[in-house]
Amino acid sequence: MVKRRPAIVLSHKIPGRNLLCTIVPLSTAAPNPILPHHMQITLDPPLPDPYSNPTTWVKGDIVLTVGFHRLRLLFRGNAVGQRIYDERVLDEATMTGVRACVRAGLGL
Repeated sequence: MVKRRPAIVLSHKIPGRNLLCTIVPLSTAAPNPILPHHMQITLDPPLPDPYSNPTTWVKGDIVLTVGFHRLRLLFRGNAVGQRIYDERVLDEATMTGVRACVRAGLGL
């Protein structure tokens, strides 16, 4: 199954793995039930459509290592037809919570 969804890149560039990254996906739908490997985050400003709900959920039980060539940056268009890519750096408190979700999802 292939589903496009926004994701958080967890890994730094690692020697010998410079074409790969580790990601955790986000979802705009609240999980049912909410478990320790889920975390609600609010993005300001929201992501571009179709992910424009400002409240998103970290899916810490779904950790993937993918090639950078498989990722597509989200972008917004502007009045002159340029693509403005949506690249963000999350604050340390949010990333600490994301890492805790991933540990819970992996049973660590």
